[in-house]
Amino acid sequence: MSTNSRTRTSSQAATPPSGTQAFRRARKDRMVWLYVVPVTAVFLFVFVGPLIYTAWTALHETSYYQIGKFSGLNSFVELFGDSELPARIWTTLVFSIGALVIALPAGLLSAMVLNNLHRFKRSIRSLFLLPWLLSQATAGTIWLWFLNPNYGPASAITQSLGFGPTDVFSSPNSALVAVTLMTAWWSYPQAMLLFLGALQTIPVELYESLKVDGGGIRHAFLNVTLPYLRNTIVSVVVVLLMLYVQMVTIILVTTRGGPIGSTETLSMRVYNQMFDKFDLSGASATAILLFAVNIVLTLVAIRFRRKESL
Repeated sequence: MSTNSRTRTSSQAATPPSGTQAFRRARKDRMVWLYVVPVTAVFLFVFVGPLIYTAWTALHETSYYQIGKFSGLNSFVELFGDSELPARIWTTLVFSIGALVIALPAGLLSAMVLNNLHRFKRSIRSLFLLPWLLSQATAGTIWLWFLNPNYGPASAITQSLGFGPTDVFSSPNSALVAVTLMTAWWSYPQAMLLFLGALQTIPVELYESLKVDGGGIRHAFLNVTLPYLRNTIVSVVVVLLMLYVQMVTIILVTTRGGPIGSTETLSMRVYNQMFDKFDLSGASATAILLFAVNIVLTLVAIRFRRKESL
């Protein structure tokens, strides 16, 4: 390239954009802000605002729902000094992990069944999705009626078998088992949908080549399905755990945290402090603890995904 052509090219590159180009660029920038501002406003209103208000409430004394003078970290000191807190944390762990242990394999098995069906797929999928289509309040009410010791169908069945009426909500252990099973039954379709979407992305050729090599169903599951579902499994675990840690409605409808606090998880403790004891600052401190737990779960999921992508 000659010196004149290089000089001409550099002068063209240094030429500032015309007024029309500058106007179009500014217009595009304004169009971007038209999308960013509403999303940011909703995020601030729905998430950041309530979080700041909760933290502000936890740092003040409250009388019923009136915020009083600044009290510092007294609410957190009372929270971690409460002798019942370890029991509530243990109940939350047992409830969340117990429901996860049931819902995760149930969701995966249901997704594998649906993925291999060729007839009546929509009808069977609707049956599998039925629990999740119900609200938590409806699901809890149905199970409360079904397990009622006086007129519930479960009592009629057990009495006909000679075992007496079912009264699962009168015992601490059986009540915790009952709400755990109800929660797993209601939430497993969510895991099923996530697994079903991931299963449909696995190349069919991998199964066919494994079958040609003499591999059976077990080898296909261990060598093809599980490796492809690894990230999905982590995502489902985190999503379900975050759901269980914050779940209130099913427990509220069935046991309200009883008997003798055996089913009072941390989220149920927030509800009881807020609406039964009118302890707004204490409920805010417990809510901040739950928020920290959710952050930890999210960071664990992000860290695991980064390791898998390397």
